[in-house]
Amino acid sequence: MSLFSTLSTASSGLSMAGTKLAVIGDNIANINTIGFKGSRAQFADLVARDSMGLSGPTQIGTGGATDTVNTLFGQGSITESSNALDLAISGNGFFQVSSPGEAGSLYTRDGQFYMDEDGFITSAGGQRLQGFNAESDQLSTIVSDIYVDRSALQQQSSSLLNLTATLSTEADFSTTPIFSGGFTMDGNTDSIDDVAAASDFATSITVYDTLGTPHSATVCFERQSAGDWGWYAVVDGGEVGETDEMAFQIASGGLSFDGDGEMTAFSQINTSAISPWNFTGADDQDIDFQFGLDSTGSEAPGDLRAMSGPSAVSAVTQDGYGSGDLIQMTVDQNGNIRGTYTNGEDILLGQVALAEFPSYKGLKRVGRNLYQSTNNAGDPAVGTPGTGTRGNLISFALEQANVDLEDQFVDMIQSQRTYQANARVITTTDKTLQELVQLLGPTLFPNSKAGPKGPAFVFLG
Repeated sequence: MSLFSTLSTASSGLSMAGTKLAVIGDNIANINTIGFKGSRAQFADLVARDSMGLSGPTQIGTGGATDTVNTLFGQGSITESSNALDLAISGNGFFQVSSPGEAGSLYTRDGQFYMDEDGFITSAGGQRLQGFNAESDQLSTIVSDIYVDRSALQQQSSSLLNLTATLSTEADFSTTPIFSGGFTMDGNTDSIDDVAAASDFATSITVYDTLGTPHSATVCFERQSAGDWGWYAVVDGGEVGETDEMAFQIASGGLSFDGDGEMTAFSQINTSAISPWNFTGADDQDIDFQFGLDSTGSEAPGDLRAMSGPSAVSAVTQDGYGSGDLIQMTVDQNGNIRGTYTNGEDILLGQVALAEFPSYKGLKRVGRNLYQSTNNAGDPAVGTPGTGTRGNLISFALEQANVDLEDQFVDMIQSQRTYQANARVITTTDKTLQELVQLLGPTLFPNSKAGPKGPAFVFLG
């Protein structure tokens, strides 16, 4: 192996050390880049040169070269922020984003998002976050740009009322059921207070008409026998065109319970079936009261039970609300985006999607914290956070770069010394070649003239 080959070998060492320093510099430069994934240079030796030694054939190395620069996709530390749309991924997966008017998607771990003037959730680079949009509290199955309608939430009339409660089996049996005698509940004769006082148990809840106006509905229960109860719902007669504070019946029915207090039968009769009614200025309205069973005996929302002890309400909900403006958004660990409105409603607005790849190694860096899928990465599997191998989302948080500054400094010192050592090999080889030329110069070039600092060759014709 010649001295000139040694120069080439040392030169490859310089190149490798320079490459490693470049990678370290990139890592350190991006230590404050949200979602940045550090890189690591990997090297390999070159094909050795065969040589004949005293003991037989041998090989002499010819240096090395950069094999590849791999991106390290380890988890970065997560820090808190004050923005609900700052999202950190805890685990695997990437946010999928797209640029308006451009085909194809890009992928990122940078969760710094905001809502633009058109209502799209957008990254700092202008790419729109991808996920599942929602309508009427139902998520779409199609992945698209997540859009939030910031206009006022339109009112919705109450159509369902769910009640979870216990009815006391210590109540006396009524010999003259209220809903079949004693009270007319026509909106002009009996006050709501008198009707509620005459029942064995009563509770009230706010319901909304088709204009979004709130009204109070009182639901009363009356025990008729050991296992049978009657129920009826009334509203203020003054709100349906009758007399103020008088009870107007909008629905009634019966309940049956077995010896364990479980409901076995439920019935409902709506007043509208006899004579349509409506709140003043609003459209006709019916409310479906759900206490655990429907009229066919099938399970329904709500849960009424009969047992010893005082009657009590555990939960009561209804699906109506007035109009309201969006004041806050939250994102849960499964990516569900919910909006809170001034009317107190909490509405599902959409869901963030995460993309997974068979091989992260095949992802290509394209700048601005973005990656592009390649054939080596495989097809992205887009789905809900927290499912499969996808990680969970953390709102009000950001993932920092996964670069360890101390490790980078150690690697930098090592690379610097490696560079110096290879440079010293070149210097030493150069001096050795100079000595060789000085020794062989007079022999090879007898007609040359030596200068004061070494042989200066002059070729004579």
